[in-house]
Amino acid sequence: MKRSVEFNLDGTLAQQCYEQLQTEIIQGILKPGEKLKVEPIKQRFGIGQAPVREALYKLSAFGLVDVEDNKGFRVAEISEKDIRDTYEVFTNIENIALAWAIKRGDEHWEANIVAELHKLSLIELSEKAIQTSLWAKRNYDFHVALISGCQSPTLMETRRHLYMKFDRYCQMAYQLSTHTSHNNHNEHKQLAQAVLQRDRKQAKQLMIEHINEPLETVIQEFKRHNFF
Repeated sequence: MKRSVEFNLDGTLAQQCYEQLQTEIIQGILKPGEKLKVEPIKQRFGIGQAPVREALYKLSAFGLVDVEDNKGFRVAEISEKDIRDTYEVFTNIENIALAWAIKRGDEHWEANIVAELHKLSLIELSEKAIQTSLWAKRNYDFHVALISGCQSPTLMETRRHLYMKFDRYCQMAYQLSTHTSHNNHNEHKQLAQAVLQRDRKQAKQLMIEHINEPLETVIQEFKRHNFF
């Protein structure tokens, strides 16, 4: 459901517009191929045209919005080919960062992995229903903790941009599915152990499986709902 949004005065309107639209696209609130008209967005957010256009062009740079000559903006379409390509590239980027982190990470990096795994485990091992938004944040923080020891801002920024497309496919498929579970604590625990033991071969294999195990389910969910 698209709702009116009030932005605060602490950040730029273009950035806040960008973040709101990014969230709505990743969560599937704005549907693939949906027209993104500047005027309705401007009215819904209560801002001018300039920050809306700036936000849309920025989103297009990260593959979330398509810009059509003389036709304006649309939410990026999805395809099986792009999903597979995104998963493959993201897996490789993640494992490059992981290998560098294992080689370069210090004791503060190790301590942060332990701390983030603990916070994630409080959600994944809870007997209460998992709050998706909280799980998503802690899962993201844990995975960033694993690779942050790579000590490469360029690699981390590249990964962050690609993660937007990857996360879009994950979140949309989760919303479509009635069977998907977020509870994969054992996988996270095994990943953390391999990384902390500096076992690059084991960590790489576990990461490949962790990322790609849901891939076919993701594709089948999109097919089942006629997205392609």
